[in-house]
Amino acid sequence: MTALLHFNMQDGDWVRGKTNKDELFQGYIESINLKKGTVKIRVTQSDNQKIIGEISDSTPDRIRLLEEMPPDREGHLLNFIDLALSTKDKKWFMELTDTLKQTRVMKKDGLAS
Repeated sequence: MTALLHFNMQDGDWVRGKTNKDELFQGYIESINLKKGTVKIRVTQSDNQKIIGEISDSTPDRIRLLEEMPPDREGHLLNFIDLALSTKDKKWFMELTDTLKQTRVMKKDGLAS
């Protein structure tokens, strides 16, 4: 229980680690159950291709935060858009496509790198 008292992650955080079945993964937190000591992860990359796009269980001691990468570059936005499509997250898809449009306008006007 001590690990959970110092658990500093939240829904939406990008993490990497191992599932409860020892599969390596990268993904983001879907939900945290402090009472059970479990974390549900939406897997975006894994050594087990079958769990990509699925939700897997892990525990706080088996995951680490990924460095945040702001979605300000077109390539990153396109990758996130693909991810939003594969997870059928319409709201996130709409936000990302709006940001992509703004980024392209700024780039055209010479305001972005």
